[in-house]
Amino acid sequence: MKKRNNFFDLNKTFEKISYSASEGVGLLTLNYPERRNAWGGRMSVEYRWALHHAHTDPSVRVVVVTGAGHDFCVGADTQKLDGIEKSGGKYQKASLDLPPYPDGTPEQFQRNHAYPMALSVPVIAAVNGACAGVGFLVASYADLRFGATNSVIKSSFAKLGLPAEYGLGWLLPRMMGRANAFQILLEGDRLSGDEAHELNWLQKVFEPNVLLDETMTYARRLAKESSGFSMKCMKRQLNFDAEGGFSEAYTRSVEDMNIALKQPDFKEGLRALKEKRPTDFLK
Repeated sequence: MKKRNNFFDLNKTFEKISYSASEGVGLLTLNYPERRNAWGGRMSVEYRWALHHAHTDPSVRVVVVTGAGHDFCVGADTQKLDGIEKSGGKYQKASLDLPPYPDGTPEQFQRNHAYPMALSVPVIAAVNGACAGVGFLVASYADLRFGATNSVIKSSFAKLGLPAEYGLGWLLPRMMGRANAFQILLEGDRLSGDEAHELNWLQKVFEPNVLLDETMTYARRLAKESSGFSMKCMKRQLNFDAEGGFSEAYTRSVEDMNIALKQPDFKEGLRALKEKRPTDFLK
């Protein structure tokens, strides 16, 4: 069997992604603006590695994902789609190694596109411009989505004769309700930022020129004022524990509470409460 290339041996820097971190926030940018950040195998692998960097960096508490230029991601690279059609429907995978799933990821969630769900930090998508097809998928797997008034959001799958890809039929009803999920998937039509907000796909909408700044401000506030331990627990509780029974979720939350009471974050939260000041978990 041919040995797969290790990503870091192959290339020391990203080609289709840019990533930086400061003030507790990792900023991950889909960086292929000449093709409106069209998604391909290389970008998919780099995206997961960038998320892995954030997950394993203790200084990063929140991740923001956006697109370079005017668009978030217009969907799969049409050159790649042409290749799939000509090959009789065979999808060629990128020959680069992927990072491991975070410890404790339930087996049923060990799926490539669901990787953001298993991270220890919240992921916020700043959906600028066009967001369609696999771009819609990537944004949907973020924990929160902020958009712009000029965002153009399309699921696109029904227009291409495709199903709801990679678990979206499971994910979207839990996010926005069954009827809203049906509407956004069956129609596949363009939605504005305001319309996507009304359907509960977007949590906040801003003017295009301030979308990223507002998203970064929100992320920095979370990183500073919300406990990293709390956010990690809450993300696991909402994504994984909620899929089990109530008894198991309740018992796990009690175990989490007993651990939390011994953490430095609890001490900082208590001090801030007594001193009547905002918490600062980055100190």
